[in-house]
Amino acid sequence: MPIRIALCDDEEACRETIANLLKEYRQAASLPSFALSHFASGKELLSFIDDTNKTFDLYILDVIMPDINGIQLGSALRERNDCGIIIYLTSSPDFAVESYNTDALHYLLKPVTSSSFSLCIDKAMKRLKHLRAEIVSIKTPCSMRIVPICNILYAERVNRSIRYYLNDSTSIDSVTFSGSFQNAAAHLLSYSCFLAVGSSFVVNLNHVMEITKSNMLLTEGHLVPIPRRTFKNVKSKWADYWLNKGEIHDI
Repeated sequence: MPIRIALCDDEEACRETIANLLKEYRQAASLPSFALSHFASGKELLSFIDDTNKTFDLYILDVIMPDINGIQLGSALRERNDCGIIIYLTSSPDFAVESYNTDALHYLLKPVTSSSFSLCIDKAMKRLKHLRAEIVSIKTPCSMRIVPICNILYAERVNRSIRYYLNDSTSIDSVTFSGSFQNAAAHLLSYSCFLAVGSSFVVNLNHVMEITKSNMLLTEGHLVPIPRRTFKNVKSKWADYWLNKGEIHDI
């Protein structure tokens, strides 16, 4: 399967430079083909995604653009529950902190050099390989479903089965289980992004937008109750996850 890449920059010359660097990288690394799509603005990229319902594995976004800047564009992608890897292009390092808010992998300073670009794409390919491997199998009464973990908002115990809530506003009910809910949800809890909340919920921390003393607010408007006795621990786990998750380094 080709790696799908969206390149968004309002300067045609920069798009050509990055496209050439991608071609050189792919040939040197002997990777499968890249399916590269060019976009001259953030609005153009978002319109394409909304109209076609297609997403990309990797987004290379210019930070400074006239209509929607790259940080706003990254936020819009995350609001659409897009789990694609984001790399920013910028002429200033001042945007590094803001890029944390969109879970960006890296930012590259312009003019982009071949060596810095290769190191950055190396890192993106490793993460992409990891993401593609992160799937769970869900046995339902009628079939077996394979679901990327990034698509799961949370799981809830419903009687003696597990209901998985997905980021496309659908849900999946598992077959019934015996034993404890935590044992039944162990396939989720083996990933660092999932946290058991109370005795009936397992939540994907990537989708938690806000925590109050009584609830976790997730994307798509979902609310997961937090038992009062566990509030401090849940809040601490959520904060630690995001604090340790950022990966912006000089390259």
